[in-house]
Amino acid sequence: MLFPDPFPDLLTPDLGMAAALTAAQAQTAVTFPASGVNLDSPLSVAAVNDPTTASPSFSYAGFRDTEMHFSGSMLKVAAMLAAFELRQSANDFALTEGSCASAVVFADLQAAFDQNIRNAAPRFLTEAGITDSMRVPKYPKIFGPPQGLASGGCSMSFSTAYAAAVRGMIVPSNNDQASTSIQALGYSWINGLLSKAGLFDQNTDQGIWLAGTFTGAFPPVRVPSVNDGPSAQATTTIDMAQFLALLVEGSTLDSRSVDGIASDMRDLLFDAQSVGDRSFMTTGARPGISGIGSGFTITHSKIGLGGLLAGGVVASEATLLSHDDTGRQFIVVWQNLPNLNDRHNAMSFMMRRTLMNFLGIP
Repeated sequence: MLFPDPFPDLLTPDLGMAAALTAAQAQTAVTFPASGVNLDSPLSVAAVNDPTTASPSFSYAGFRDTEMHFSGSMLKVAAMLAAFELRQSANDFALTEGSCASAVVFADLQAAFDQNIRNAAPRFLTEAGITDSMRVPKYPKIFGPPQGLASGGCSMSFSTAYAAAVRGMIVPSNNDQASTSIQALGYSWINGLLSKAGLFDQNTDQGIWLAGTFTGAFPPVRVPSVNDGPSAQATTTIDMAQFLALLVEGSTLDSRSVDGIASDMRDLLFDAQSVGDRSFMTTGARPGISGIGSGFTITHSKIGLGGLLAGGVVASEATLLSHDDTGRQFIVVWQNLPNLNDRHNAMSFMMRRTLMNFLGIP
């Protein structure tokens, strides 16, 4: 199968989490009364219930969570997902190949996949300046030589160079590596996949959208956003939270893969937090930013930072964290936060209070 079936909606609206968030917003307004901080940034928060089971649930609340906003490098996770899903689709296809010669397998992938990929994202067929090489994957750049299997057919893995590009795109958030990754995948594969998976609605232009290379290597293709007008890197927080929930739940992605789609992406986001460009809510991660404070450990993250057309710089992030005493895991996504220390401190405080309110901690 080229595209996966639509992913399940894992987020369940929860009155307790909604009350915890509302109370935290009020507490933040009192704690930061003179800073000029506005508390209207879109956000999503979810508690992971029964994480050790095969089907954990997620108690969810959001604020302005269905609005599309430019979120810069946070959208690199869309290319990460597209890369690992293409690896899975190529592996499924190659199981029936009679020859594992690179030229044969790559030509067969092109013949079997490319027209369906073009059709999955029809907008790119008529966008000015978008050529066919910008739409479809470049298989020889993405994959190493196919390897024969004892049971027949072939296995597919990223080439050494492409694996390094995907890692560089996520962990240090390198724009050149992101450009390499996105150019190799093609706009139609990335956004066709997001649409087929249920993470972007082509009828409403809502969801996770990535049609820019971060270097200008391909012309950008834009959708409307609230904070920046037409944007090539935009999302809603609820769709980004849904993506993180899929990574936590794991089985939806990994049950189709011997390689571990969800686990491989979790590993990259873990490294982004531990050795890469860390969460804005990590205490000391940015000079003058106090962070979420003791009692919580941020384990995985992908941040975004970028300038708006109207001026000013906004930050965003998608984060997994845990409460040290209880081990309870949480998903936090926010965007369109002015990149100022007082705003980061207020957001960190508000997220901390939301989680503590939910846990019943004074």
